[in-house]
Amino acid sequence: MSLVVNAVSRRYRKALSGATLSAAAFESITVSASPERVEAWSAEEEYAQRERGRDVKVMDIYDIKRKQCGYDYSMKVLPDIRFQSHRAQKYFLS
Repeated sequence: MSLVVNAVSRRYRKALSGATLSAAAFESITVSASPERVEAWSAEEEYAQRERGRDVKVMDIYDIKRKQCGYDYSMKVLPDIRFQSHRAQKYFLS
């Protein structure tokens, strides 16, 4: 029983830490944005939360939108197998 309590406690602390970091990041974004933009974001979020039961696509506002840059796959390096598990090494080497 104590193992379950410890696991739940660890996960709770991790989630709480993540939520605290996220809140700080969003606060920073809110402070740096114009009031008009914050109002527009709030309206979009309210609409998405209200309509998500009817259309899941409205939740796409939470998707990260950034400019995609090309990736040079010719420079791809194979992972160092010293840092993989034994099972993964067998799969990778076969």
